[in-house]
Amino acid sequence: MQSSQIQFIELEKIKYPLINQFYKQFYKKGVASKDEDVFILKHHSILSSVKLKKLNQELLLTGVVTAPDERGKGYASLLINSLLQKSSTAIYCFPYLHLEKFYLQLGFKQLAIEDVPEAINKQFQIYNNKQTLLLMCYQSKK
Repeated sequence: MQSSQIQFIELEKIKYPLINQFYKQFYKKGVASKDEDVFILKHHSILSSVKLKKLNQELLLTGVVTAPDERGKGYASLLINSLLQKSSTAIYCFPYLHLEKFYLQLGFKQLAIEDVPEAINKQFQIYNNKQTLLLMCYQSKK
């Protein structure tokens, strides 16, 4: 499939029930809430999705999901890179340990807990309490 056929879309809040069906089908923990922005890659159907959650003035990347039949085709990278190009602010994420290389290749850097804003620190403590995660950030080049 040519990338010119793929659409990068910021989903309207009214369409969140559609993305929640996608999450329910492929990522049991994911639900888009009204306080998040959702971005998708689409070609006839949703290929991949990601959420951006605002924590005070900070942005947290969550809910990165690609449809199982579409995995390994670079859609998550394309989606995240498209999002990063739009952003003029830092974007934080808390990936699973096995995804470190993936996020490093996208330009994220690992951070120490004391080097992040308080809102990110608090959220990381909550997430990391359940399982060991990485604390990473992408600094915009804009």
